[in-house]
Amino acid sequence: MNSTETVSVGAALSGAALAGAMPAQATPAEAAPAGSARAEVAAAAAAGPLALIGARLISGTGAAPVPDTDVLVAQGRILRIGPTGSIGIPADARRIPCAGLTVLPGFIDSHTHVEQEIPAALAAFLRDGVTSIGNTGCGPQLIEVLHLAGRDPAAAHAFVAGPAITAPGGYPAIRGDGSAARGVASEAEAAAAVDELVGRGSDFIKMTQESFDFDYRTPGHLPVLAPALIAAVARRAREHGLPVRSHVHHVDQLDVALAAGVSSVEHLLFPLPPDTGYVELHRSGRLGLDALPEFDRRIDRMVAAGIRLVPTLGGELVNIRLSLPELPEAAVRGIEELLVTVLAKYVAAGGRVALGSDWVGLPGIPAGLPREELGHLLAAGLTPLQVIEAGTQGAAAVCGQAGQRGVLAPGLAADLILVEGDPSTDLGALDALRLVVKDGRAVTVDHFARGAAEPAPLSS
Repeated sequence: MNSTETVSVGAALSGAALAGAMPAQATPAEAAPAGSARAEVAAAAAAGPLALIGARLISGTGAAPVPDTDVLVAQGRILRIGPTGSIGIPADARRIPCAGLTVLPGFIDSHTHVEQEIPAALAAFLRDGVTSIGNTGCGPQLIEVLHLAGRDPAAAHAFVAGPAITAPGGYPAIRGDGSAARGVASEAEAAAAVDELVGRGSDFIKMTQESFDFDYRTPGHLPVLAPALIAAVARRAREHGLPVRSHVHHVDQLDVALAAGVSSVEHLLFPLPPDTGYVELHRSGRLGLDALPEFDRRIDRMVAAGIRLVPTLGGELVNIRLSLPELPEAAVRGIEELLVTVLAKYVAAGGRVALGSDWVGLPGIPAGLPREELGHLLAAGLTPLQVIEAGTQGAAAVCGQAGQRGVLAPGLAADLILVEGDPSTDLGALDALRLVVKDGRAVTVDHFARGAAEPAPLSS
């Protein structure tokens, strides 16, 4: 077909026609096995500009959708956005008519632990509309591995922290071979650790303020960074222009994180004192917000500081079920309701959220759009548009990508998705994913041909 022709919706969104309408650039596809994901994506890569015509646009900033919008993508970036017919589509652009469709930024799962089967995991995220992930703790040797894997056209981008800075012997040094932790015992060591991670290519800095070892039974007993060291880590990260993200599960540590000026708090704050665990609270009947009368005041301070919360509520529930198999499901559901209530208090106070699932690759929990986590954000009182902002602009910010991606605006990375319907009123539209564009390359969406399980439906 002639390159100036408009590709019909049906044809443009089918794998074979898109491959024909968008000839491949010179890519490593020739070296990829026929039928492989990499070869398929390379075959579908746009040879020139790509134009989405007449879409409903959700920018990712939280602003209301804009109807009848054209988006022009070229050389991996968003070139122009404007009312249909107004932005000057080049003659060689491949056009996709988007009546009834919504274009929005690709989602970013800002808190994962992708460490095994990395290419397959990143490919699965991308196929489900997650164009980037943040890895919030791994051995230093995986920083470059993840970066390189994320450059594959068939894979989601990977933005990486590397090892989490912690106290010597502190969490997560007790996990695995300990390589995902970097223990420091002085302010000089704290600054040097940040410098080392920056030198290795870390996109953001992660530290932990955690005394629990996550058996959910025993009081916290692990060493925690002293406040002066936490401040030193945050200060050095800011000097390098990187976000600093702190794993803070218990509100007794929140004041220290706030004083240090962290960029985000990772995980939902536990409404329980650090000298006990869920089992004791459940058995004693003290499982409730009355356990911490200062909780509201601390939430207000966090909101006033503009710090993002990455709740990872779904991941928390997975950990609880695995660690406490004796708890009846009704008790787990009670904990879930409590955690949603905590998140709702933060949202009602005006708190900002970034999407993160804490995905680790457990059996039965596929890589992809974290639908359960999106549902929890809705249940806590975020609107669909606010949920989208948390999963795009908000997640980009905590991954060190503010002003680079996560928002549809000229000059930013062309990482975007096209869905049927209007996810600003019903997040269920995200299940009707029709196209993924990563770095300006159009990727066909075909879950079932690849044998992926049908995603659980989303609704607002």
